[in-house]
Amino acid sequence: MSVWRKAYWNAFVLWNARYERSLPYWPRERIERIQRRRIQRIIQHAWREVPYYRETMDRLGLRPEDIRTAEDVRLLPIVTKEDYAAAPERFRSERICRSVGVLLDSSGTSGRSNRFYHDPASLFLALAHGRRQMAALRPYLGRTTGFREAIAARPNGVHTQIRRFYQENSWVPPGVELERAFLPVAGATLEEQAAFLNRFRPHGLWGYGSLLGSLFRRIAERGLKIHCPKVVVYGGDAMPPADRELIETEFGIPVFSFYQAVEALHIGFQCELRRGFHLFSDSVVVRVVDEEGRDLPPGRRGRIIISNLVNRATVLLNYRLGDLGRLAAEQCPCGRTLPVLESLEGRDDDMIAMPSGGDVHALVAIEGLRAAPGVVQVQLRQEALTEFTIRAVARGGADRRTAEAAMVEALRRIVGAGASVSVEWYEQIPPDAGGKVKAVVSRCRRPAQTAD
Repeated sequence: MSVWRKAYWNAFVLWNARYERSLPYWPRERIERIQRRRIQRIIQHAWREVPYYRETMDRLGLRPEDIRTAEDVRLLPIVTKEDYAAAPERFRSERICRSVGVLLDSSGTSGRSNRFYHDPASLFLALAHGRRQMAALRPYLGRTTGFREAIAARPNGVHTQIRRFYQENSWVPPGVELERAFLPVAGATLEEQAAFLNRFRPHGLWGYGSLLGSLFRRIAERGLKIHCPKVVVYGGDAMPPADRELIETEFGIPVFSFYQAVEALHIGFQCELRRGFHLFSDSVVVRVVDEEGRDLPPGRRGRIIISNLVNRATVLLNYRLGDLGRLAAEQCPCGRTLPVLESLEGRDDDMIAMPSGGDVHALVAIEGLRAAPGVVQVQLRQEALTEFTIRAVARGGADRRTAEAAMVEALRRIVGAGASVSVEWYEQIPPDAGGKVKAVVSRCRRPAQTAD
């Protein structure tokens, strides 16, 4: 990689980062002007170079000039993960992917449904956008550069792939680059993990919500002494509310969550108040829709639809991300004017097949299970139509017999009194191959019904 190319991308990041701390406070109309410019550029690009959008727009009688605002993007059909997995090449600019595209694989395997190309500009713009998030952490970290960051995730995941790209294509001056290390996860004992924290002494600890919650809960139960980071930041999956409360009250560490996905990188971040996710609306359009694809008003839970406005390699417009959430009705009191996603509430495919016919979303059952006394975290597994296993984690000293009875009763109220329900207790619910803990695992899912 030439020195000049590295210098170019360094200058690109500095130029795009110059307003990152102030932009979230700009008048919303000013931010929307940036959004409209990027919408028009990505639509022109998609129409010229991306087969799916060129053919779809021709079929619908649309021209690039017909789509100029976030509202206009809704004229395009919703794209599902299944649509993309069936023909990922139709959503790509072959010219860009072949010449400069960077392939990110969120699964760590060859599964093409989780593989997306990004162009270098979109990746370096995401690096600049990181300053927006770091501004919220600065009051706790005391700095935004040169600190120690521990990561609780797979070493070969998307985070590592992106960091490798930055290291190969740009230059970071000494004292600015973060010192990073991975928390030992696979096969490591709790004592080894605690020893790592005491040895590395991170300022910030990043990772999956379920993993970090379990880590601190078990450390508290064992009475182990650790070096406490100044902040904990989670994403990828949910952190049980009881674990978040424990980290903040017993350890005194503020807990933040960032909303990110390989399809769009930065989507939202929590500010100092941590009441929701401030959306990167200048670079990604976020909608919340019902099962028919109609926009829902703030406060109503629905499926999250995104449009990535800056990636010209794999182009995703009106893409159903697979998450459930609610938009906030009011602006955040912190003063930022960015739209706010009030909450993330699981996956839109976390469905249980009902013995009586049809499906019900996991949230209906999970809320009752979590309400059992002493229960911290649950995972519901449907082994057959009327056969369920509840994997559960309890607080130390909890009456497991009482909690087990409460969970079985709560689930049978949903799936029927004749269902077979067993409960398995864990110190830590085993994650899947990607390192996450799903709320529901169903082995008898009916064919998916899409809303589009």
